[in-house]
Amino acid sequence: MLSPLVGAAGCLAMLSVAGVSVPQAATAVVRSTTAGGQDLVAPTHPRVARRNSGVVADSYNWSGYVQATGRGTRVYTGVTTTFVVTTVNTSVPGDQYSADWVGIGGFQTNKLVQAGVEEDNIGGRAFYKAWTEILPQSESPLSLAISPGNRIVITVRETANKKDKHKQWVMTVANATTGRSAGLTVKYNISGSSAEAIHERPCIGSPCSDHLATLATTSAATFDPAYFTTSAPNVTAVYQPLLRPTTGATLYDIAMLPSNATPTTPAIATPSNANSHADGFTVADGSTVPAPPPG
Repeated sequence: MLSPLVGAAGCLAMLSVAGVSVPQAATAVVRSTTAGGQDLVAPTHPRVARRNSGVVADSYNWSGYVQATGRGTRVYTGVTTTFVVTTVNTSVPGDQYSADWVGIGGFQTNKLVQAGVEEDNIGGRAFYKAWTEILPQSESPLSLAISPGNRIVITVRETANKKDKHKQWVMTVANATTGRSAGLTVKYNISGSSAEAIHERPCIGSPCSDHLATLATTSAATFDPAYFTTSAPNVTAVYQPLLRPTTGATLYDIAMLPSNATPTTPAIATPSNANSHADGFTVADGSTVPAPPPG
């Protein structure tokens, strides 16, 4: 069965961030504060006081965390996370879509290499699928059984390639519950200026800005642990907590807004603050900030 998200899962982030120019930027006004800053009420999270783990940002299609070094600055060579596949609420009428993934790129760039799992409600039936994608190519579904509650490990890693100038990437989705995995190796040039772990409502057509899906109602998505690496592709990767930005990088805490958002519209998906190890967080439906995972 072909995925209903073929060619759609990995939209670029459509973001609004204070003082940052981002492709296809949202119009919502946001404030920002660095880690450890004062408590504030973000305009897009009305009446919800937060101590932010990163710079507050809004997106029409992403919710989660991104650390980025700026346009064209190549730093990140890999990202990995573990999460439990969410349970989709199939009692909601109509079709809704969601995806949980990690990737390199897509923030302030038009290139993205990613792998993840989609969790959808299609006509009252739950649909789960593992996939990889490099933009602007279509999604590549993986032959891997996925069920709600499965423990999944996703890794995107640049590997050595001496044959030509193109970078080589390995994208792997492993189902730790069943002991099976699948993946794809591709050649793909990318700046490597951002690394992210994201809960997304994907595009189901083109252009993405006009074809954002309705976000599926699911149980909370917890990414724990989540790591990035800046190690050279020809050596063993040394991983670091994703929510502890590398030197020169900025961590972005991204909430998802509905397409018709105004500066006071509540978010439709919101990340928690970082856990104590800065390697885990939770994304939950709605504008209430969920509790971070333990650890």
